[in-house]
Amino acid sequence: MIAALPMYDFPELREDTDAFWEGVRDHLAAAGLTGIPRTLTRPADFYALWLDPQLLVSQTCGYPLTHDLKGKVRYVATPGYDAPGCEGSTYRSFVIVRAADDIQRGSDLSGRVAAYNSADSQSGCNVLKLYLAGQGIANGLLREAIESGAHRKSVAMVKAGLADFCAVDCVTWTLLTALAPDEVAGLRILDRTDPAPCLPFITSRTLPVEDVASLRIGLSAAFNDDDLAPLREKLLLASLTVLDESAYNVIPEQEMAARRAGWARVA
Repeated sequence: MIAALPMYDFPELREDTDAFWEGVRDHLAAAGLTGIPRTLTRPADFYALWLDPQLLVSQTCGYPLTHDLKGKVRYVATPGYDAPGCEGSTYRSFVIVRAADDIQRGSDLSGRVAAYNSADSQSGCNVLKLYLAGQGIANGLLREAIESGAHRKSVAMVKAGLADFCAVDCVTWTLLTALAPDEVAGLRILDRTDPAPCLPFITSRTLPVEDVASLRIGLSAAFNDDDLAPLREKLLLASLTVLDESAYNVIPEQEMAARRAGWARVA
């Protein structure tokens, strides 16, 4: 079996993430699971990992869950985060601009250069399209939209003047503010986007249903283990909830709303 926690796996936090996994692993074993990997996998190809029949647990973005992974993986649970912009099991993105730029409202982004992490990102692309549509900006009125490859790279592009704005999920922004304050110095939050459920834990569809139940029990125990509280605090992990998977339907609904406004893609 394989396990990965790749979504907020900053180099500065990898020792903490690995230590948290050690605690999770103990609770999964206590819940009756076997074949639990001793160490986390850090993949180059996320989709290959998420679709691997040997996947025990990983975290994915809500957009892949509702698109390319739909019907191919099994939803497990949703973590909640202790970060501004999060409420319970939901999160949102912050629209980031340079502090010195004369951008006062979302409509001022017309004619500017956007950076986005990837087209399959809920927080960096999908909800950004909806936000721009809501600001009355027609598709085609941006000067350019550049795919950066990662939220952290989008932030760096805005800081360096290679882009004028980006959408960064509030958990990433909070972590960057704490771990790499120099990277966000000179930047500010212009606005907040609409919320969506936080990034879900998933497992392989080949995992027996009874093992999925054990997986949820073990994860819940880890989220309530006082000994793991200092690690959860560093990772901003606040809660774990098993949602009805239909809660994630808000993501394709946001996509369709943006599409109806002309925003099929960031352009």
